[in-house]
Order: sequence, then C-alpha cells, then structure tokens
Amino acid sequence: MVRSHHANLRVQGDWPVTVAEVKALLPMAERLKVDPGPRAGLFVEDAAGEKIGYALRTMPESRKIVGYSGPSDVLVVFDTEDKGIGVAVRHSYDTPSHVEDVTRDFIFMERWNGRTWDDIAEITDLHEAGIYGVSGATRTSDAVAQSITHRLALAAGGEGMVAPFRFGWRDGALLGILGLGCLFAFWKAKSFQRWRWVYSVGTILGLGFWLGDLIAQSLLVGWVESRVPWEATPGLVLFVAAAFLLPWFTKQPVYCQFICPHGNLQRLAMKVIPATWKRPLRDDGKWVARWIPVMLLAVVLAVSFLQLDLDLAGIEPFDAYLLKGAGLATIAVALIGLAISLFYPMAYCKFGCPTGWLLEFVRRRAGKDRFSERDWMGLVLFALALALYVVPLRVFLG
Repeated sequence: MVRSHHANLRVQGDWPVTVAEVKALLPMAERLKVDPGPRAGLFVEDAAGEKIGYALRTMPESRKIVGYSGPSDVLVVFDTEDKGIGVAVRHSYDTPSHVEDVTRDFIFMERWNGRTWDDIAEITDLHEAGIYGVSGATRTSDAVAQSITHRLALAAGGEGMVAPFRFGWRDGALLGILGLGCLFAFWKAKSFQRWRWVYSVGTILGLGFWLGDLIAQSLLVGWVESRVPWEATPGLVLFVAAAFLLPWFTKQPVYCQFICPHGNLQRLAMKVIPATWKRPLRDDGKWVARWIPVMLLAVVLAVSFLQLDLDLAGIEPFDAYLLKGAGLATIAVALIGLAISLFYPMAYCKFGCPTGWLLEFVRRRAGKDRFSERDWMGLVLFALALALYVVPLRVFLG
C-alpha cells in the first residue's frame, strides 16, 4: 500500500519547476517557457523576454537512480552558452539528514559550475571527472551526481548513466559482519563463543561508526516508497534481506541479538554496571511499554502516507553513529535509550525499537500457533495503513 500510494503521488502529484527556484541560481530570471524539443526542459527569460538560460529537472527520467533510501529530484541551470550555473536538490526521497549534508557541501554542489552540457553528459566515471562523494552521505551524493549526468545524457541523445551492478568493499564488509553474526548465533562451541565480546565491539566500531549501515525505518521506508537499489548496494540489500529471513527460517533473531551495534552497546553496558543499579520493570509497566514501538510504527505510516515533514531517522538512535551527519533528535534518542538501559537492561531493544519490533514480528516460534498480543498489534498497524491508503487524511489536514 505504501508503494502504490507513492507511485500515485509521483504520477499525479508532481512538482513543476517555479521561477523562484530558478531565480535563486539565476537572479535575472522572470519567466519560464517550456522547451518542446528533445531536451524537455525550460527556457529561462528575463523581464524583457530575452533568453538568459536554460533549466531542467532530473525527475522523472532519473527516478531509478537511488541513493541510501530513495531518489532525488535535482534542478540544473545553465547560461546561454550551455555552461552550468548551479544545481539544487528540489525534493528527495532519501534520508533528510543525508540530503542536508549534501546540500551544505558547497564543494560538491559547485562541481558542476562552468562545465558544459556535453561535458557533463559524457561523464561515465564520477571520480575521473573530479566529482567525489560527500563524507557521511556518500551514497546520497553519488546518486545526486548520477541523476544529473543521466538526465543530461538522455537529453543529448545518449543512453544515460545507469548505475552498473557493483560489489565493493563495503558490500564485502557487510556480508562478512553478517557471516560472523550467524556463526555466533548457531555455533555454540565455548572456545568460539568466548570471543563474542570482541565481535560485539567490532560491530559497534565497524558497522556503527565506520560503515554506518544500520537497519532503520528511514532506510526501509525509503526503499518501499521508491525501489531497492540492489545493483548499487548489493551487500546492504542482502544484509537487510537476511535480517528478515533468518528469524523466519531459523527462529533466531540474528540481527537484533548478535549484530546490531546499539544492542551490543547495551549488552556490554549490562556487564560493567553494578548489579545494584538494575531495576525490574513491573508487569503493568511492561504492558504499556510494549506498545511504544507500535506507536512509533504508526508515526512511520503517517509520515509516509501523509508526506509529513518529519525525518524518520530522528525517531531511532541508529543515525547517531554517523557522527558527522547525526541530528539532535537521533542523538537524544540514542543517549536517553542507553541511559535507561543502565537501570532497565536492554530497555530500548525490548520496549523502544520499531525496527526491532518488525524483526521480532516475523520471527517464527515453535509451538505458538495461537493468536497473540503481537498479532493484535500487527492488525492495528494494518488497519491504520489501510485507512491512510483508502481515505488519505491529508484531505482533512488541508
């Protein structure tokens, strides 16, 4: 339903380029005139009606080029000699914090200035052209760059720059982390399990602070709304697929219990804090707390269907490991969750993580074929999604 809803939005609820957007890059712009030719862009005119430039957007032609969690619509403006004046990200389905990092990197955003249309259209290797990704938002910035070159190449009569299938070192590192996690989950030899603390520290430093490829709602929703970038990030796609399939086939929550850096950080904290700090959570408190991730998933559905201006990365702690691009909200969630876990062990994993709830929801349990509380929670979320899909509340919200 989420995917179908956003497909309708793209077809019926598009955003045409406005004079104000072009004026920010070309101050003399006063009017835009549609170009019916193969470029399918806009002639930019001044107050006297003279052509002073040309503008075009990368969507919908570059819709299949996905960054971390979605495609981006980029405005590109040229002067009368077809030399780039500037680019701007108009709208993006990618993680907002990553998009913000890209737009604030003036070196990256100004790499297009002074290059001719043909020069940009002929780019097949970004690094050879001197265009490098933004630290902390590499996938997002690469997708923005590829969207521009792809769109201009198509308009110039070429085939465009379609991201080829590539398996890089990041993909290998992710699959290596996944493989080790599976070993610790299924190989119970004491001589091997004694090294688990080393692996836990490795996931915190490697998967968390170095790679930053944690499974989160912002990633999952972005993929569902747009497409799964299997050719650009095959390792991450397999990593996420395994996180959902392993609990179903093996009954073992491999990702949450062995791989997740935030979960491992809480487990290490449990071993170093005094036992007198720990407090049991009352049964009535547990009943209320168990609904917290469900309510957060309800927020995720509302944000997706209603296109609310809320960065989903801020409702979970995982982006806090990307120190450079972390927002205040995700840092606060991470620190507060860890602080509570000092007194109530694994509190965030048990009662606060919407992504963990989804992974636990798909886990198969032997001998439990009755309709449980978790099934009721799932029905509540399904009913909410159905309501938002059939009768979009944005109509009532104006």
